[in-house]
Amino acid sequence: MNPTLSLRRRLFIAVAALALVAGAVAAVVALDRARDSFIAEHNRPLGVGDCVVVGATDADPQSPEVQARRAECHADPSYTVGAIATSTGECPSSEYQHFPGPAADRVTASLCLVPNLVAEHCYRLGVPIGLVERADCAGQPADPTDGLLVQVTRRLEVRDQDACPAVSGQYAWPYPSPARTYCTVTVF
Repeated sequence: MNPTLSLRRRLFIAVAALALVAGAVAAVVALDRARDSFIAEHNRPLGVGDCVVVGATDADPQSPEVQARRAECHADPSYTVGAIATSTGECPSSEYQHFPGPAADRVTASLCLVPNLVAEHCYRLGVPIGLVERADCAGQPADPTDGLLVQVTRRLEVRDQDACPAVSGQYAWPYPSPARTYCTVTVF
């Protein structure tokens, strides 16, 4: 056996093993950084421009609490945080959707929201606090307390109360920031 070949072979194996270990360490470091970034993003306070979904918690069925959680902006329905409420819980405009305490948790009660809705979709507006949920346009109310069913006919990226037809049963829902107007028709 040639001792030079054996030495080269051992050197090659050692270099390959070292490269494999270095690659594994780099992968672990990259995954750890990605995890830290993900956790930091999801734990940071909600701010203007963030998107959230809002739902009732099941903690106490007698008095469900509304709670917002971070979401993708294309979730249907979702909301964009348009402003943060003042220390007294007031939004800068009454056009924002706002869930005040005690019906909402502390974080949710601080948010002034603009819905992210899709044209031609229908939504049920819950009573009494106005939670918006996607609904079947052909659906019938099981109970009058189920809320109001509306269909979004147009979504405009501008705040314009006069952008929608002035016809009975049709309404404009303008929002200040981000500027948005929904033209809606009441289904029932």
